Amino acid sequence: MTETWKPTSEQSDRLFAELGRCLYIYQSIEIRLKFLLPHMVVPGTETHAENEGTANWRVFLDSKETMGPLMQRLKDRINTEQRDLLDATWTQIVMHRNEVVHHFASQPFACFATEVELQEAMEYLHKRRVLATPMFEMLQQLSLAFAKVL
Repeated sequence: MTETWKPTSEQSDRLFAELGRCLYIYQSIEIRLKFLLPHMVVPGTETHAENEGTANWRVFLDSKETMGPLMQRLKDRINTEQRDLLDATWTQIVMHRNEVVHHFASQPFACFATEVELQEAMEYLHKRRVLATPMFEMLQQLSLAFAKVL
C-alpha cells in the first residue's frame, strides 16, 4: 500500500509564510494608496480630485475601496511616457492580488497532495510577491517621506 504524501510541518510553515508575505504586501499597497491618494494633485490642474484633499484626507482610509479602483486612481494622477507598461504591470499586480486573496485555495495545486504541487504553490506565491514588491517599496518610501512633512 502506497503511503499518502503530506508536507512536513516545516514545508507547511514555509508555504504559509509565503502566503502571509503576499497578503502583507497587497494589504500594505492598499493602505498606502489610501493614505497618499487624497493628497495627490490631478495632473494638468493644481487641485485634488473632487471630495479629496487635506480636508477629506480620510476619504479612502475609512472606505472599503480595494486595490483595483485605488490603482486606477493612482494611474489617473501619474503622467508617464510609458503608460502601456505601467498599465500592464499594475493591472497584473491587481489580478495577482485577486487570485491570491480570492482563489488561492481553489488552485489545482492547493491540495498539496504531492511535493510537486507544494512547489507549484510556492512558485505561484513567490512570483506574485516579487512582482508586487517594487510597488510596495515605492509607496512605502513615498508614505514615509510624506508623513515626515505632515
